[in-house]
Amino acid sequence: MLPRMGDISWTWWAVCAVVVLALLWGSRRPRPRVGEVWFAQVPFEDGTGSKDRPVLVLSVSGRTCEVARFTSQNRDARRDHERVPVGVTGLPKGSWINLRPTTLRRSAFRRRTGKPGKAYVAWYREAAVTR
Repeated sequence: MLPRMGDISWTWWAVCAVVVLALLWGSRRPRPRVGEVWFAQVPFEDGTGSKDRPVLVLSVSGRTCEVARFTSQNRDARRDHERVPVGVTGLPKGSWINLRPTTLRRSAFRRRTGKPGKAYVAWYREAAVTR
């Protein structure tokens, strides 16, 4: 039994409405911007898993972002980390930032926690060069 022409038209409009709503819903999710602190699923360096940790967004390119990872573990003895200045928004306790950036897909980002700004990114880049 073939569907009537009126049924096809209604079904087509319903499918279109669902697609439009899905696109609108997806676009409401905030996207990472340079100078923001986000919590993201960051893979371990050995590739055995990942951890939800704060990151500083350094650059955004299409579906990926270059980020610097934060840690609350004392890394004063390491040359690849720098102590974060006190008062950075989005970080509840003293932290160190990894001076070796990594790339994450935008889908790894969970929630924005602060926006120290582009000046903080400039501080990071200067620290990475002079360390």
